[in-house]
Amino acid sequence: MGHGNSKADASAWTALPGIRVKMRYVERKMSEEVLNWSATRTAKAIAAGEMSAVEVTDAYLARIEATNPVINAVCTPNPDARRAAKEVDRRRASKEAPRPLDGVPFLVKDILPTKGLRTTFGSLLLEHDVPVEDTVTVERLKDAGGILLGKTNTPEFAHDINTTNKIFGTTRNPWDVNVTAGGSSGGSGAAVASAMAPLALGTDLGGSIRIPCSFNNLTGLRPTPGRVPFYPTDYGWDTLVEHVQGPMVRHVEDVGLAMAVLAGPDDRDPSSLPDDGLDFIAAASGRVPLAGRRVAYGGDLGVIPLDPEVASLVEAGARQFEALGCTVEAACFDTSDLQDIITGTRGFGMVARYAERYDIQSDLMTLPLFNQVTASLDLSVRDVVRSERLRTAYWHRVRNFMEDYDYIIAPIVGAPPFRLDEAWPTTVGGNPVKRFQDVFLSAYTFSITGLPIMAVPCGLTRDGRPVGMQIVARRLRDDSAIEAAAAYEAANPDLFRRPKIDLSNAKAVSEALITPGVSIKR
Repeated sequence: MGHGNSKADASAWTALPGIRVKMRYVERKMSEEVLNWSATRTAKAIAAGEMSAVEVTDAYLARIEATNPVINAVCTPNPDARRAAKEVDRRRASKEAPRPLDGVPFLVKDILPTKGLRTTFGSLLLEHDVPVEDTVTVERLKDAGGILLGKTNTPEFAHDINTTNKIFGTTRNPWDVNVTAGGSSGGSGAAVASAMAPLALGTDLGGSIRIPCSFNNLTGLRPTPGRVPFYPTDYGWDTLVEHVQGPMVRHVEDVGLAMAVLAGPDDRDPSSLPDDGLDFIAAASGRVPLAGRRVAYGGDLGVIPLDPEVASLVEAGARQFEALGCTVEAACFDTSDLQDIITGTRGFGMVARYAERYDIQSDLMTLPLFNQVTASLDLSVRDVVRSERLRTAYWHRVRNFMEDYDYIIAPIVGAPPFRLDEAWPTTVGGNPVKRFQDVFLSAYTFSITGLPIMAVPCGLTRDGRPVGMQIVARRLRDDSAIEAAAAYEAANPDLFRRPKIDLSNAKAVSEALITPGVSIKR
């Protein structure tokens, strides 16, 4: 039996209304399947010719169009995304050498410069700023074949636990649109959890990757400072405030894929680390045995009020490592001077970065940032020096402690995601919380050490809000942190899932609960 002219046959089939409907259904189902893929699976599918880069990009652009009006995670779309995807498909058709992220969509936190694409830092001070060059991480992701879909929302200059600002308003959590997505990489967290991209870049000073990972049921890495170069910046020799970039994803294998592209020295960043041969993809495979490794469960670390459900979920997560052959015991080091250290180191950074803007245009700042800069300006040089001395002694306590353990596991935040009409949870575990940072000092506990840290999910509260935990590894052992997270995911795959989002009854973000003290510019 002959097959006839295939093109004519195809035209005849597609001309039938019923078949058109069926084809649209198949295309829609395929697009939905793509949205569930990891970045690693996406890269493999495009490399194998299962999907084109344009088809994948279109699926995510459609998802953003459908979901973002309610979630408000993507603040500035990239109009050139489809053009970049077409270029990937052209290179593939021309049999050019493949690249590791060919066709993989990604999003970028709106404090990271993107050439030709507005970068506001969530501040009216920079509302119309368009950078002339990419930050090194964006440059590397693009060079690896990644497709930049746009920028993600952030609190002003990334200094809040809730993602809201005067330009774009409030980002909502896809697990519950009435609670926060966290901060300061909350836009990146909500976007990945909502399947607007399989990969997003965040930054982390005091928890800004880890907190949104915890609140949105994601995994991500705060790398060793210098592992991922940071450029452009006015503070290339920065040692007082170690603000680092890292990936936020749904699956640990994608941390490995991203770090294989992002890590490595760059002469434009004098603090960047030399290549020491870490194999991030192997570390993220889930096949590295953990038997014999030692884990300290830190509990509240002596610094945070702890919600009982959070405490229970994190301890249960830590105990999972016993089934992986690890020894797990409750232990911690002395953290009693943590607040004194943070006051000086964070204050130095606030003054260095924002004092000039504060002097000229403080009326454009959000109240949380204004208050933080005001307090920091009261610090003396002696205060900063004292904090650095305390920090050095603190490091040696941690170093000595880590001689007995391969990992420390602890809560990222003392509470689950809180309501959008709260600036922060005012009561946690029956304890009053007077300052927004008090609920996430557990993240800062390790930020000031520079140790590599993975964030992983550890379950949901009874009312369905995500809770995460942090896995802290030894100095420079980013691969070890990833190994632990990968083994944990392999043993607990059901924990690594995204929410089923029902937007049918959700109000648009402009009508949503708004954090006190932030009025949105219309």
